[in-house]
Amino acid sequence: MRKKLRAYMDLTLAMFIAGSAVVVSKMMVTSVPVFLATELGILIGLIFLLIVTFVIKKEHHQLDIKTVGVLLGQALAGIVLYRVFIFWGLQLTSAANSGLISSSGPAIVVILAFFLLKETISKNNAIGLALVIVGLLCINLYTYFKEGALDSSVLGNFLILIAVIGEGLFSVLSKIKCIRMSPVYRTTLVAAMAFICLLPFAIHDAWDFPFAKMSLQTILCICYYGVFVSFISYVLWFQGIEKVTASNAAIFTSVVPVSSIILAAILLNEKIQLSHLLGMSLIVCGILIATKKSPVIHTEINCKKIKKIKTKSIEIE
Repeated sequence: MRKKLRAYMDLTLAMFIAGSAVVVSKMMVTSVPVFLATELGILIGLIFLLIVTFVIKKEHHQLDIKTVGVLLGQALAGIVLYRVFIFWGLQLTSAANSGLISSSGPAIVVILAFFLLKETISKNNAIGLALVIVGLLCINLYTYFKEGALDSSVLGNFLILIAVIGEGLFSVLSKIKCIRMSPVYRTTLVAAMAFICLLPFAIHDAWDFPFAKMSLQTILCICYYGVFVSFISYVLWFQGIEKVTASNAAIFTSVVPVSSIILAAILLNEKIQLSHLLGMSLIVCGILIATKKSPVIHTEINCKKIKKIKTKSIEIE
């Protein structure tokens, strides 16, 4: 039970950091090209990962083709696809619309886990997921209708949706059995693969970019993105998802828009409305229900055990 609680805390913190990335990305996207911003964030995180993995822990594994394929899939879906399309989407749509689209994240992961991993959707998961979705709608819908951006940001919304699907694939691929390795080692390999995939595009963006004119805010945002988003959040995510199902982990992706709203209020001076508080309450309830074990299952198991004990006692007599 203590291990699961630790896993839930890791997943929550990982997704809170992921939510902060939306606010940081919004600050970066106006001054740094998309591929260059993504690559710089990965590079800073990768430096820390390489030092921890190969210098401090000195971990090494012989990888098979299946493991390489899964890790490459995570790099392409969860880092390259997700970050590039988030940056592109934020250039065309608002952070509020981005939060609304990201509310589909838990549902996408549960659906992908159902089809790709054959995971069953339990009653608690279904109820918790419903509460989470209603809570996310409460948080986002008022800004969506207030801004009236339905027609002007359709393309941006579509790009954000593609990013969320990529994040969902990353979560599902985390549950495919591969060679056992530490969360830090796995994060290092995934980040390195994503860095290599993005390198040609980043070089193209950097060719004429005026690095000397970068503001202090932009530099701090890139450093934060590299250390927290590219390093700490992925390590926490891999640590947590080792101990829970993909369906349960999906619920925690709902923390992303909540984190975005809280940090937007602090950093961008956006007001927190009553609808935000209501939505956050529903999300917390949904997470608690989805991660709670059903007492009915335990009762059935206990009944089976009692029957076996009675049968054994009769045979002895």
